[in-house]
Amino acid sequence: MPILRPLTFSPYTRSILQLRHTRLPALPRISPYTSAFTMTKRNSATGTNDANDVDMTAVDQGSKKPKICDDVFAYPKDEYTIECDFLKNSRFEILYMATRARAEVPRMLLEYVGANYSSATPVDWPAGKKETPFGLLPVLTHVKPNGEVFTVPEVPALTRYLGRLFGLTGKNFEEDAILDACFQSATDNILNVLLMEVWMKPDPKNKECIDTAFEKLVPIFDGFERYLAANGSNGYLLGEKTTFSDFPIYDWLEHFYKEYPENAKALVSETVRPSIYKLYKRFDSNPRIRAYIDGGRWEYRPASPMISLYSTGVIVSNWDEAFEFYNKKLGLKCVRNVEVGGDGGRYAEFVVNEQEKTRFTIYTSCKDTEIPKHNGGISFTVRSVKDTHDGLVKKGVSSKMGPTKMPWGEMAQVADPDGNVLTLNSGP
Repeated sequence: MPILRPLTFSPYTRSILQLRHTRLPALPRISPYTSAFTMTKRNSATGTNDANDVDMTAVDQGSKKPKICDDVFAYPKDEYTIECDFLKNSRFEILYMATRARAEVPRMLLEYVGANYSSATPVDWPAGKKETPFGLLPVLTHVKPNGEVFTVPEVPALTRYLGRLFGLTGKNFEEDAILDACFQSATDNILNVLLMEVWMKPDPKNKECIDTAFEKLVPIFDGFERYLAANGSNGYLLGEKTTFSDFPIYDWLEHFYKEYPENAKALVSETVRPSIYKLYKRFDSNPRIRAYIDGGRWEYRPASPMISLYSTGVIVSNWDEAFEFYNKKLGLKCVRNVEVGGDGGRYAEFVVNEQEKTRFTIYTSCKDTEIPKHNGGISFTVRSVKDTHDGLVKKGVSSKMGPTKMPWGEMAQVADPDGNVLTLNSGP
């Protein structure tokens, strides 16, 4: 018969069991472990301060009593001030594509607290995947005052990391569980509904698809409403303090009100789920958040609605002659050749090489879409101005200006059969 031994625990295990629902003490310092991953586009951080890492006790936002000037903040408790020297002297970088998507929540959080941060885009992607922890973006880099670099991948992890640093978390396990649930639902569940019901459909603007999506969003927003109502319907998930889970809820609503205004108003308004609406208005009136949105959001996306140059081109009179000139003599690759309107109208797009995003177009009008004739001016970068110019002249291309020295380098000009001037420039 086996001998029964009394159950014993190590001192460490006993200490864990004794915690039960008590609050864990704040960690005095950040973890000494740092990521080995770096981005080749960014120079290695070299700190000038040789002092050891300073106290990293999380900022208790709720205990601060900020000074309110001229009633700028509609919600005074949202005037966040960084009081910890460690965070004042820290720098952050969010590496992501030049779009909102998955990086907008951590960007907005850093704007809210007034942190020293920058948005960056990868120089060489997808080749740069191997230099990130999981081959995915976004990635957060925290450069500490002493020059130590800590890298965090994955949106939930990096957002929670920022939340803990800046005191935007709960005060116990139960509160943190609520925040985690709301954050997960806002970042994943809402996204999944939009992906399946709208963005992956043949026509993402189809009203029926959009209506179906918003019907499926109702249970999710009912959940947010219950948590907010349980907290007093004051616009906060916990007490009267902003938490990291508030940001994705606001970010979605801000997007909905702009892209699907009627559906958004039916989902959340002053009378429909009013507790969520208070959270929305609280963020929307925050001066830092407002300035961030109105100012163009980040340096890689100016306030202008234009994203990039799609194409530039010329109008031609003889389609066959022009097509042979640009395709055969200049050696441009045709990526689109379509009939426009009727009775002879044609449109074509060319690229210099497979990597070129900007298209060169030629267009000949038809009777229904007559366009005034004019000569355009297009500039190409070439490896050798003289060789390119002389080679085209040998093919019968008309020269307008031979290779000439300019302040920026060398240039020459030739003309197509319609007289459109094409400039040949030396590379930078």
